[in-house]
Amino acid sequence: MRKPPVKRVKRAVHTRPAKEQPSPETRPCSKKSGEGDTQAPAKPTNGAAAKAETEIRRIILGNYSIAAWYASPYPDEYKQSQELHICQRCLKYMRHRQSLESHCCSDPFPRGRRVYEDASSTLYEVDGKTHTLYCQNLCLLSKLFLDQKTIYYDIGGFLFYILLSKQQPTMAPAGGAYLEGAVEYTFVGYFSKEKSSVERNNLACILVLPPFRGQSYGQLLIELSYELTKIEGTTGGPEQPLSSQGFHSYRSYWRRAVVQALLGISPQAEGYLLHSCGRKQQASKSSSEQRIFSLSRLARLTGIRIEDVLFTLEDLGLLECWFGKHIVCIADETIRQVIAQRRINPVMRMDPSGLQVDDELAESSSDAKSDESSADASSDDDG
Repeated sequence: MRKPPVKRVKRAVHTRPAKEQPSPETRPCSKKSGEGDTQAPAKPTNGAAAKAETEIRRIILGNYSIAAWYASPYPDEYKQSQELHICQRCLKYMRHRQSLESHCCSDPFPRGRRVYEDASSTLYEVDGKTHTLYCQNLCLLSKLFLDQKTIYYDIGGFLFYILLSKQQPTMAPAGGAYLEGAVEYTFVGYFSKEKSSVERNNLACILVLPPFRGQSYGQLLIELSYELTKIEGTTGGPEQPLSSQGFHSYRSYWRRAVVQALLGISPQAEGYLLHSCGRKQQASKSSSEQRIFSLSRLARLTGIRIEDVLFTLEDLGLLECWFGKHIVCIADETIRQVIAQRRINPVMRMDPSGLQVDDELAESSSDAKSDESSADASSDDDG
């Protein structure tokens, strides 16, 4: 009698799981070009693999090798190498280092009109209509680090404010920093704004490159956007909606600007919009000095839109309703307690003396302020 065949059972082979590779979003940026590239990023799976293979993963900009965070609509032929070499002077992109080394850039750098300068940084205003190609290259570069940026080519209606760091001169790499006398300029980031915004936006897009984050450059850009708004004699704010990170950055600035104005230490606070008030005390009397503000006056003092001022005062618990009007009438000691409890740093990153204003802009700003002063009574009723 034949024995039935024996069924062989295959044993499962357990292998050690491969060590997870860091994604391009989390990989650190190396300061020297070429460093930190020994470990390849994790490859995406399924249908995204083919697309990821044709996206740019890293850029070489000056002395920095920076991992890209998002896809950017560069021409397809430049995505094959997955690495771009970018000239700091004109932001032109190239596939090979040899191309960058042979790139003889004669474009002016820094370009545009200088509007701010301090000991470590400088800001230049560049018109998107005048420097079209440069601003298009800037938008393509910024899309590598911004998820929601959508405008790349229709940039004639925007102004771009380019932030450069100033350092001691070193040997400049190919396509690297520009030397002017004893100063070396390095591209750090920028913000842009519409030339004419119906919604009174003073900032449309903001970027600080990853190697320069955590050094208060983002705070400096936000402060400068509002200082330019105050110089123009208007109020404004960022384009909505804000990301979570953007909201926290702006809330931090709004808190600093509002408490500075309430304490009378704003850079532009001397001599206007501040006066003592003799608020009637019914329950108790206080000897502390007080100042009174309507929302409209506080908005003009800080350059912040009224709705953002209102949000900040409510956020800090400093808003009161008096005889049917929203006003701020608080003792200085109360404001200092709020600063301590919320751990607000009232010191601004910007140096007010570093602002460089054109005579024409200063004259128009003065006219706007005089017009607003004559209309104070009516605006107080609205505030």
